[in-house]
Amino acid sequence: MTRKLVTWALMLGLSTILSAKEPTRQLLRELDAALANAATYEGYFQQRTDVLRQMLAGKNTPEQEYEIRKKLASEFTAYSLDSTVVQLGRNRALARQLGDAYRQAETDFALAREYALAGYHSDALDILSGYRLEAIPPGLEYTFFEVSCYLYGELAAYSSNNAQYWQKKDMYRVSMLPFLEEGTYEWYDLQRVQAESDRDKEKALEYALKALEVTEPNSRQYARAAFFVSVYQQDPDDEIAWLARSAIADVLCANKDYASLNTLAERLYRQGDIDRAFKYAADHGMPDALFFGGKLRPWQIAQFFPSLEQAYAAKNARHTRQMWLLIGLAGLLLLALAGLLFYLSRRQRVLVRTRKALEEEKARVDRRNQTLQDVNERLQALNNELQESSKVRQEYIALYLQNLSENISTSRQYKNHVLKYIRRGNDKYLIEEIEALPPIEDDIREFYQMFDRTFINLYPDFVDEFNALLADGEAIVPKGDDILTPELRVFALIKLGITESSKIAALLHYSANTVYNYRAKIKNKARGDRELFEDAVQAIE
Repeated sequence: MTRKLVTWALMLGLSTILSAKEPTRQLLRELDAALANAATYEGYFQQRTDVLRQMLAGKNTPEQEYEIRKKLASEFTAYSLDSTVVQLGRNRALARQLGDAYRQAETDFALAREYALAGYHSDALDILSGYRLEAIPPGLEYTFFEVSCYLYGELAAYSSNNAQYWQKKDMYRVSMLPFLEEGTYEWYDLQRVQAESDRDKEKALEYALKALEVTEPNSRQYARAAFFVSVYQQDPDDEIAWLARSAIADVLCANKDYASLNTLAERLYRQGDIDRAFKYAADHGMPDALFFGGKLRPWQIAQFFPSLEQAYAAKNARHTRQMWLLIGLAGLLLLALAGLLFYLSRRQRVLVRTRKALEEEKARVDRRNQTLQDVNERLQALNNELQESSKVRQEYIALYLQNLSENISTSRQYKNHVLKYIRRGNDKYLIEEIEALPPIEDDIREFYQMFDRTFINLYPDFVDEFNALLADGEAIVPKGDDILTPELRVFALIKLGITESSKIAALLHYSANTVYNYRAKIKNKARGDRELFEDAVQAIE
């Protein structure tokens, strides 16, 4: 049966969690957060009790000490049974010391209530059986009825022969009503108990909600009222939500004796939320119950804890198997990854070698291209020089042909003219006409102008570049309408490749000595080596 229950819980776990309403999931998250900070709330509780202990350590009358211990017992009532019993025991001694029957009965009733809450029903019954109704001090009747009602309700719930206990519980409940003001928490709670006895769950829920309305949020009364609201819920999700609210209030109040968290753990276990149920029961419910010191809560938790523990172990075992399966798969993936990395490493080495070979080949091609480019540039330069030389030749050929044609025409005209005068016998007029011709210097000057224009057209920057080869202050500047000076004409012919002084003299109608002197004079003005001057002139572009 237990195995079937565990299997059922595990199968329903995921679907239950996913189907839970978002407000309920949010309440469970808030409860988880509150439990995570339980030590903080317990610290606040300790601060309150420390204040009372400090007051107790001062000088107090027995009456003052009694009231302080009464407050301490009230603080400890849901926190520690032993601490509560200690404070009430000392108050019982103080009441006897004072001979105060009221305080003694008040303390006994408080102690009986604590025993009844903790599950020590016989101890509570022993205390209450020592009081007759007529002997109860005035003002404590309601307290006696309240404790008796709760005690007999507990006895009825946990005993087989419970008819008489239910009867006594109802008797004391009816006896409490005249002492209560309608609309108070206690009044609504009694009405709830009555509706529950009448099996009217709707009415019981109504009174439980009314009781909740008149409580302070997150107080001990709020935790108790919210728990009873959960009891009457039809929807399991709503039941869990109210149990969570009640449990949050218990945590905030630092209660160690509670029912909500334990019941919530049992409900979550039944619905398949094994992890949270085990956490609530094992990490909080059982330790808190043992800390409180009662015997009722540990017994209640023990009713379902073995099944919960077995389900939790089964789930952990399943998770362990899944973990080992994942580890195995991860190992296979790592092996596959290692193989892939090895393959990629080999491919990378091949690619590196290929890339290196391509880079070397590219470098060789670049060097060849550079060599070809250099050769092409040199060829281009030679071609430019050839074009320039061709241009010079063309210019001079055209000029030469033009002059030759003009000289032929002129000679033919003079021949015809002379023959005409000779045939006529006019030798005298022929002599006079020849003597009247312009002097030869005009022809030479016209030749110089034509040469200068032609040369400068071919080399427009010749004069500036020629002067750049001379020392500072030695520049040759043509004067007047002259384009070139005699010296410049000499070196212009040298630029054209005519380097023999005799040829230069014949072309320019200078004497050979004059040409020699011009060349020597200019080279003496050279900026650099005079022996290389004429080579530099020939290199002028």
